[in-house]
Amino acid sequence: MASDALQRLEGLHTVDSAASALGLARQSTLNTLCKLKKEGHVTVQGGGKQPRLYKVTLTKQLPRREGMFDVLNKHNPHFKLNEWYDHQVHGTYTEEDAILDAIETRSFRAILATLRLFNHVHDWPKLYREAKRRGIWNEVGALYDAARVHLRVRRMPKRYAPEPRKKLSIMTRFGKERNNYPRVEAKWRVVIPFNAYDVRDVAP
Repeated sequence: MASDALQRLEGLHTVDSAASALGLARQSTLNTLCKLKKEGHVTVQGGGKQPRLYKVTLTKQLPRREGMFDVLNKHNPHFKLNEWYDHQVHGTYTEEDAILDAIETRSFRAILATLRLFNHVHDWPKLYREAKRRGIWNEVGALYDAARVHLRVRRMPKRYAPEPRKKLSIMTRFGKERNNYPRVEAKWRVVIPFNAYDVRDVAP
């Protein structure tokens, strides 16, 4: 039965679509999905106000660990993000990784949520090295200095200077040049997409 269920369910399902595929009642379908999840063939996305989706694969999936959304939400108790995609992580994932990944989403809310993470950065060499590799070190530095305006954060070592940059970089996909942090933007050549009013959500 389990093998047959896998064949029928491979892909992404709601409970109702899974029940239709299996020809079972809702509770029997949930029991089947639960069993397949324990065997490593199902991961669950969504929940709460979002529809719960079940990703079913023929091969066993590696255990899911905390990803970007988990880390950002853990450090932002009053500013929760809804996952808009399943950020799968296998292996060690740190606050440094979450800062970098959030910047690369170019999402206003994800970037704003990074401010609280700077007080939990323990490996500045790693953050600097990986940010330079991705070409976003100035964005990291600008967010750090913006965080210092509103929060108590761990000190960045003084040896980490901005990369030379002629053109201002706008951090979000729909951001505008607001000039909210003129000294920070002049130093790092990066436009900060939020202002003190926005920051109240993450630093109440």
